Order: sequence, then C-alpha cells, then structure tokens
Amino acid sequence: MPNLQNGQGYLQQLKTDGGNEWFYIGVGGVVGLASLISMIALLAVRKRRQYPSLLLPPQKQVIAVRGGFAKGPGGLKQSPSPLQSPLSNDSTPSPNVPFQTLLEDRTRKLSPSELPSERGNITFTLSYDPVSLSLQIGVVNCRHLCEMVVSRDGQCLLDPYVKLQLLPEREHRVKTRIVRSTTDPVYDEQFTMYGVTNEQVNMSTLHFQVVAFDRYSRDTVVGECVYRLIDAELTIHPEMRVELPLLPRATDSVAARGEVLLSLTYQAAFNNMTIVVLKARGLSRNDAGTADPYVKLYLRKESGERIVKKKTHVRRSTLNPVYNESFVFELPEDGLERSVIDLQVINHDRINRNDVIGRALLNMEDSHVVEVLENPGRQVAQWHHLD
Repeated sequence: MPNLQNGQGYLQQLKTDGGNEWFYIGVGGVVGLASLISMIALLAVRKRRQYPSLLLPPQKQVIAVRGGFAKGPGGLKQSPSPLQSPLSNDSTPSPNVPFQTLLEDRTRKLSPSELPSERGNITFTLSYDPVSLSLQIGVVNCRHLCEMVVSRDGQCLLDPYVKLQLLPEREHRVKTRIVRSTTDPVYDEQFTMYGVTNEQVNMSTLHFQVVAFDRYSRDTVVGECVYRLIDAELTIHPEMRVELPLLPRATDSVAARGEVLLSLTYQAAFNNMTIVVLKARGLSRNDAGTADPYVKLYLRKESGERIVKKKTHVRRSTLNPVYNESFVFELPEDGLERSVIDLQVINHDRINRNDVIGRALLNMEDSHVVEVLENPGRQVAQWHHLD
C-alpha cells in the first residue's frame, strides 16, 4: 500500500508541474506577440514620418499646357489670369540667355567697311608764345561725326573724345573729356605744350584722333587728321582757328588677304608681352575655295634674325578660323625698340608646300603696340590687316 500511495503522489506531482509549464509557455507567447505588434506599429509610424505620401491616397498630377486652362471644381474651366503667363510667347527672356546676346539684339557695331568715307569735321585753335616756348591748342568741337553703333530704337550711342599728339616726337599727348550720346560734341578745352622751340614748330605736325568710347570693349577711332604747324604761320598770326575734315584711318580699309584679331598685354615687371591670337576673318581662298590656316609668330631683330618662334594649331576648311591661343614672348633688354613681331597666316597643305596667306609686322610704329606699352598690364585687342 505505501508503494501505491507513493506512485499516485508522483503522478499528481507530474500533472501539477506540466500545467505550470504550459501556463508559462502561453504567457510568454502572448508577451512576444504583443512585442512584435508594437515593433511593427513603431516602424509604420517612422515610415509615415519619412515618406508621408506612402500612406496618402494618390493625387492627380497637374500638367502645365501652353494655351490651356486647368479645370476647376465641377469640371468648369477657370477664367484666364490677368497676369502674363510664363509659357506665352510674349514672356520676358530667360535669365539663361547670355548678356552679350541680348546686347547684340539691341545694338550692332558697324565694321570699318560699313562706315562712310565722310567721318565729320573737327575745329581747333592754335597760338604760340616764343618767350615761354609754349604751344596752346584749343579743341573747340566736332561736327557731323559718323555713328559706330546702330541702335534699334534710334538712340545715338556715340560717346566721342579727342586724342592729340605732337609728331614726330610723340612726347606731348593729351585727350579731352568724353561727351555722351552725340555726333556734334562741344569741348572748348585748352591744352598747353611747353618746351616747343621755334624749330620744332616749323618741323612738327599735330595729329588729331576722334575716338568712340566703348564701355565693354576697345575704343574705336572714328576719324583722324593731321595739320602741319608751319602752315599756321604762328609767328605772324597771334591765334589761328582751323577746321579740318576727318578721314578714315589707313588701316580701316578692308584688306584683300584678310584680318587677324590680336590681344596684347605688356608686363613691365617681367619685360614680356603676352600675345593672344583670337581669330581671323576674310582670308584669301585657295584653288579649292577654302583653306586650312594656322598662325606663325616670330620675334625678330631689325636685321631679320629670329629670336623666338611660336605657332597655333591648324583650323580645317575655314576662312574665318577661331584660335584663342596665348603665347608669351620674353622681350630683349631694349624691348621692341630694335625688334619686330612678325605674324604670318599660313595655309597648311599636306601634299604641296605650305603657302603664306598674309603677313603683318608689329613694331614701335604700330599704334596697337604703342598703346599697350603705355598701359602695362592692360589687355588691348585690335584687328590687323594682312599684306
């Protein structure tokens, strides 16, 4: 009997322990399921904060249509807005349009070949004091100057001023103020050149240039004239009033062989000159009606001896090549006093010998070189005709 009772007690103990185990398993499952649901809800909230459109109903896409109007509530067309539509043809130009393009649409700068042969007149006065050796020059006015720029609205865009120098020494150089927007500027400015002897008066010449000021590029010469001081007879007449016609510059005539646009910069500290070959135009044709041009640049002595040589790349099948290539020339100790820049435009020929299309020489007598040397560090561009 004791053994039977012990067996029944053992079975009862097993039942009690098994029930507790299943109870714990059920409680653990409920807790785990609740934790999983909580994690899923937390992830859903985070996703909604990051991408709110995922849980929102899809919206209709709005498309802008040229000349159309979006439908309002009830399918009725909305009335057009009184404001100008940005899609209409009459809208303002896009900000991405280059400023230079907008400027060219408003104005057009004339080439030298488009200008008339009559450039206007200039009036000036002369007097000489033999005691103080001073020459007085009064720039009075200019009349009927030709315009360099054509404006669509008819506005005069000529801003002229006068440059004056005494030749051949070129030691006395002066210029007037700029008079805005006129072809008949009035200056009434007096200039005095001291140290001019009687012999210089009889041997010197006055060189006048009327120049059009340009804010965005290089100034352009409208016309020029020269006057020999001996013709004024200043020892007899106390004062002379002279009016002369302005003539085109000698370099304004269109060259048959073409032109090259050069930009020069002189660095006085390093005694060098930077030459940028920008482009060429109107080059003479070969038998095939076109050319493969490139540019050679030489720095030579007056005797013709070559100091240094540079050249651009070849541009294929064009009479108006664009280069934009820069070269630096180390000048001799005396600068360009006894040197010359020899520019040659050459047609590249793969079969036959290369032939020279045209040539230009730049030395101290060239106005471009003179202006660059007078303004160190300033970049000056100018067209040069090929001979």
